Amino acid sequence: MKKLNPSLYKNKVENPKETVYEIMTAEDGHSWGLAIADIIESELHIHYKMTEIYVVLEGALEVSLDGNPQKLTVGESVNISPGVKHEARSLTEEPARIIAFSFPEWTSEDHHLLK
Repeated sequence: MKKLNPSLYKNKVENPKETVYEIMTAEDGHSWGLAIADIIESELHIHYKMTEIYVVLEGALEVSLDGNPQKLTVGESVNISPGVKHEARSLTEEPARIIAFSFPEWTSEDHHLLK
C-alpha cells in the first residue's frame, strides 16, 4: 500500500488496527468531512448525527451494519445512516484503503464506541 504524502492530510490518527488521515475537518468550517482510512479492523461504533459514505480505494472490506455484513471491493461504496452500529474489517492480510465522506463533519462527540 502506497504511503500518503503528509501534505495531503491535516491529521493522522493511528490506532492498532486502523489509521485515519483527516483531510477536511470541523476546523475548516464546512458542513461535511473527508478522510482516507487504512483499515485492518475498526471498532464497533455508532454516530447519532452523522451519515458516512465509505468508498473502497484498495483491497476488499467487509462492513457490518447493525450486524449485517456487506462485502465491498474497489470502487464499491456503502452508506451508513445515523443510528446504525457499524464496524469494518479487511478481507485480506493487508489493510483496505477507503475514502470516507461524512455529513455533517466527523466530531469526537458523535463517535461512540460500543465494545
